[in-house]
Amino acid sequence: MALEQQHNQITAKTKQSEKIERAQASLSSQLELIATDGSIYVSYYYIPHMSSVVEAQRVRKALIPFATILVEHNIDLDVRHLTLYHDDSIDEVTAALQALNLGAELQQTMSHYEPLELANLQSQQFDVLTNQEETLGRYFKATQQFLYAVLEKLRQWIKALLSKKDK
Repeated sequence: MALEQQHNQITAKTKQSEKIERAQASLSSQLELIATDGSIYVSYYYIPHMSSVVEAQRVRKALIPFATILVEHNIDLDVRHLTLYHDDSIDEVTAALQALNLGAELQQTMSHYEPLELANLQSQQFDVLTNQEETLGRYFKATQQFLYAVLEKLRQWIKALLSKKDK
């Protein structure tokens, strides 16, 4: 029973660290796409005639030529919304979406927007780094105590040898 619980704790920690590593890789890849001055914009489109997966695929294909200015996109087919994260003007993207004849209209563009997932992930990264530093500190302290004990035994052994030699 105890071994099973220990195994479950180990696998849970391993799975958690794998999730964090994947999230960190995703975060770093997303952060590389954000402009160096930190400015990022989010634009919301309403596309009333996007009612099927085929039409959503047409929208995705229309976005391909603009991959250099788009950081990320999200399509919500249920409410027929498209969200674009970008770091430049998207007038050409709007024209391309309107050319699809799906009734695409730009609702709003907001500046200096940071997705909530990125902010949460950064705080999680800090927590993970803090935990790793604490763990490392504990290992160093344990190693220090071990070496101190070994050196103390060595000192006692040398003292005993010297006292035998003197007799």
